[in-house]
Amino acid sequence: MKKIPPFVMERNFLILMLGVFVNGLGSGIYYVAGMLLVLNVSGSVLYSGFAFFALTLANTMSFLIAPLANYAKYKNSLVYSNLIKAIILFTIPLVNYTIGLNVWYVITLLFITALFTQFTYPIESTILPIIVGKDHVIEANSYLQTIRESMDIAFIAGAGILISLIGTIPSITITALCLILVSTLYAFFNFQQPEQDREKSKSIGSAVTSYFTDLKAGFTYISNSLVTHMIFSLVFINMSMVIMTTNLPAFSLLKGNGIEAVYGFYLASMSLGVLLGSILSPKLKHIDFGKLIITTFAGTGFMWIGTSLLPLIPSMILFSTGAISLGIINILVFSSIQKQVETAYIGRVITVLTSAAGLGMPIGSLIGGVLGETFAPEIPVMICGISMIIFSLFWLSSSVLRKLPGIDHVHLFSS
Repeated sequence: MKKIPPFVMERNFLILMLGVFVNGLGSGIYYVAGMLLVLNVSGSVLYSGFAFFALTLANTMSFLIAPLANYAKYKNSLVYSNLIKAIILFTIPLVNYTIGLNVWYVITLLFITALFTQFTYPIESTILPIIVGKDHVIEANSYLQTIRESMDIAFIAGAGILISLIGTIPSITITALCLILVSTLYAFFNFQQPEQDREKSKSIGSAVTSYFTDLKAGFTYISNSLVTHMIFSLVFINMSMVIMTTNLPAFSLLKGNGIEAVYGFYLASMSLGVLLGSILSPKLKHIDFGKLIITTFAGTGFMWIGTSLLPLIPSMILFSTGAISLGIINILVFSSIQKQVETAYIGRVITVLTSAAGLGMPIGSLIGGVLGETFAPEIPVMICGISMIIFSLFWLSSSVLRKLPGIDHVHLFSS
């Protein structure tokens, strides 16, 4: 029997795992309920595009938000941010049962809660090496991602059924309660936050200067790195993914003959694929990274073309299998960043990278909304599959990306 790594039983890592578990329950319900609520209130796929535009715009803005985490304690930031998100979500049932919900109010709240997520996500990425040590980052990330995706499989699949039984509004209330529980859990963290080498100043001018210095540091890390060779292809693939996910609620309703729970099943099948990729990633880190990405994403493209054409059950199987490549690239790339970047810069580098890679996502959400209004929902899914193949061909045509060695030997950043 394989021995359990000692970091798994460490107090702070257990708290983080439990927080990820509860967050998985809440976010699984929220993701399904939020998008179905927009579709139900508006009755239009175009507004689903606007909702995804709001979510992806928040993701693109994350590079502006991440440096703010340096001016607060990591623990306090996690606790209060999740608490504020809970309060925001509690306003949805309040407004619904009093003056009635407007679709733009829902979209605005989706945007605001997404902004808070952009603030907390880099903090969680930053504290992981502090808790487990840099030597255990890939394995610890694999543990956490396995929990995330396992919960997504169970909770997103169950969310569709739950929403069918109790409705979208009560389901969002459950998410708010989960966020309160997460805030309570994170209040028990006791890790030591590293001291930042910056001069403390009370002047607003100095604080603004420090903010832009932090912001520039993230860009400097990225600009002098191998990551710049990946950005264009990542922008392209993210835009294609959003074109598909914008239409996934309508696509699921079509494949499932109008049954709302099928949307949850499609999301769960994607989570299953990402989970398998996360589990496999530590075993694949010795394979040449360039060849691994080219092969897996080409396979994803063909599988998702099949997803758009086949009946429900084989469609979901191919959709899940195609998502394995997403889990692999997520774990390997972000684990490398956490290992190679100084702790104080991890959050900034990750958010600059995700912001840059997400530049095409707001555009993709609007394109997806227009395509969904104009064509059958299978078309955007097929377009995404074709885009995965184009992504693979781009990496194949680039000698720098094609020849990348195993991820442990890839130097993403110049020394």
